[in-house]
Amino acid sequence: MRHTPEDSVVATYYIETKGDIHKVAKDLVVLETTAKWTGEGDPTPNYLESVGEVLDVKPTGQGCGYISLLYPISNMDIENSAFSCLWLSMIGGPTFALAAYEKSRLVDFSIPPEMMKSFEGPAFGISGTRRLMGLDDDELMIGTIVKPTAGMAPEEVADLAYTAASGGICFIKDDEKMMSPNYCPLGKRVKLVSEALKKAESETGKKTIYAAHITTSPDRIVDRAIEALENGATALMLNFFAAGFSSIDILRRCKDINVPIYAHCGGREAFGRADGQGISPSVIVKMVRLLGGDYFRAGMYESYLVDTDEDISKMHVSATGNWCDKNPILPAVSGGLNPDTVGANVRTMGRDILLLAGTGVFGHPDGALVGVQALREAANVALAERSKT
Repeated sequence: MRHTPEDSVVATYYIETKGDIHKVAKDLVVLETTAKWTGEGDPTPNYLESVGEVLDVKPTGQGCGYISLLYPISNMDIENSAFSCLWLSMIGGPTFALAAYEKSRLVDFSIPPEMMKSFEGPAFGISGTRRLMGLDDDELMIGTIVKPTAGMAPEEVADLAYTAASGGICFIKDDEKMMSPNYCPLGKRVKLVSEALKKAESETGKKTIYAAHITTSPDRIVDRAIEALENGATALMLNFFAAGFSSIDILRRCKDINVPIYAHCGGREAFGRADGQGISPSVIVKMVRLLGGDYFRAGMYESYLVDTDEDISKMHVSATGNWCDKNPILPAVSGGLNPDTVGANVRTMGRDILLLAGTGVFGHPDGALVGVQALREAANVALAERSKT
């Protein structure tokens, strides 16, 4: 072979076709790199060197199976546009548009060391977040999401944040639907929440990180981030499907921003909910880790959401595994977290997760303070059970 995983992106797809899966793989890798030669005479050496190759085909049945394709990074501008090139190679060409097969799903990818250097990765991740919170390595990280998601004035949001922090919450984030409306603008909301958290810290001695929601267009993302920071935010949250994947990278590389980035995943299911189609959740997590997201919701056991146990396991490997040399993502666990569901997650995942309960805290019948206490007690019971296995 002319190319190897040492000089190429390796993209693995699940394919279902009525034709020959080997032919599908061969045709697809040509179309995704160079397309057929249309110049005069024989193909040039440069063209031949640029054509991708089939690394592997693993049929799992008649007309279905997994194909792994090599996309040479020599075709890419990895110094200036590494992520854009990655996306265009694996997803943005004809991969999901051809009629030659009925199903196509990107299930995994890897990049060579030379390309890995072009990505920053998370600045804080698991250990950095514990350091910011002032926690020991074995302490649980329990957070909450401001609920309701809209319809509150800044003063009301601040009151909720104060109550949660007083109860021992160490992380608070806005919901993705909290979008800086006129009645609750970003600057004023962040200022009042930050003041409330400082008050709680003076009373409890415990730090609470606050991730303010700053999603906007890529050209405005830094300005909005600076506005949040100037008003006291200690982390930033953006939905990268709405703002653009590269917005994570923009924030990560900005020298004026030195706080954790919560990469909100709302919209991820639209890319991969259909069986055998689209993009696997674990692939999205890999992309976020490369770009520099510190936190990402990587699924939850006993949730009301659609992720399977296999999805959750693979997302956590993408977030914390050694497939790359970047800091691990701190996996956020949410989607119906409460004292009844927290146990299954702590027993399975351990301590290095960010437990996020929104309604599970603020919707507690005895109030948010009791909601925090109940969640912590249930999580500690699960930790004790985990230590016995």
